[in-house]
Amino acid sequence: MPSIDDLQGFCYPLTPDGRSSLVGDMPWHYATEYLTIAYRADPAAIAAYLPAPLEPGPEPDMAYVAFSRWWSVWDGDRELAVTNPERTQYQEAAIWVNCSYRGEPGQICLQIWVSNDFTMARGWFMGFAKKLGQVHITDTHPLNPVQSAFGPGERAKGYVVAHGERLIEGTMTAERRIAREELPAPMGRPLFHIRHFPSIVRGAKPSVLELVRLGAENVRFGDDIWAGTGELTFLPSDLEEHMPLAPREIVGAYRFSSGYTFPGGEVLHSWV
Repeated sequence: MPSIDDLQGFCYPLTPDGRSSLVGDMPWHYATEYLTIAYRADPAAIAAYLPAPLEPGPEPDMAYVAFSRWWSVWDGDRELAVTNPERTQYQEAAIWVNCSYRGEPGQICLQIWVSNDFTMARGWFMGFAKKLGQVHITDTHPLNPVQSAFGPGERAKGYVVAHGERLIEGTMTAERRIAREELPAPMGRPLFHIRHFPSIVRGAKPSVLELVRLGAENVRFGDDIWAGTGELTFLPSDLEEHMPLAPREIVGAYRFSSGYTFPGGEVLHSWV
């Protein structure tokens, strides 16, 4: 009879060879194109998501919605983009807010919808509350006779749909290029997340309930970081709970690209 050590795989399914694991082992390498709308929300609604030792950040009402396209590979299979490109590309729409941990400003993703299974499984491991959805983002090509390269006056839109409901839509009108340092908080701050895996025993405490900080290496940004005006609309839902985080005031809209390596994270606190 085999032992548990004879079954392989970073995550399900565990098999004798481990080749069909939904996600490969760390480190993971990412590149992303973002369309983000920064805004001010109800600080009490944000604080309701932040259990101690998390606290509101220095700008307790600041938040942003990020519509994004992702390209990713794990270190053990860097050719995956060639052999199985559908396992390396996906879209997301996420609500991010300010927070802090022991006086260190950071950010946390409160709600997020993603386009396929492997990024949802990987996100649960990292503490992202991912659910399946369909994300659509404006994409143009400069060789199209009636389209232009993105620049001043150009517009872009993103929206997310889940279970037949359109949940959030955001639009940007580009105005100017900015430096990376001009992106508003909490963009660029450390990521603090809550990992939660329930117990199989009814009524028992979760098997895992911990606050983690996610790591990042090889961080880089594209040459063009665009800023402009934005619009952001949260639409009511019978299933989702995003409406309390709806915008009160739009701060700005931003379009940029970045890349990094995720080497792992650290556990900061356990509630179990």
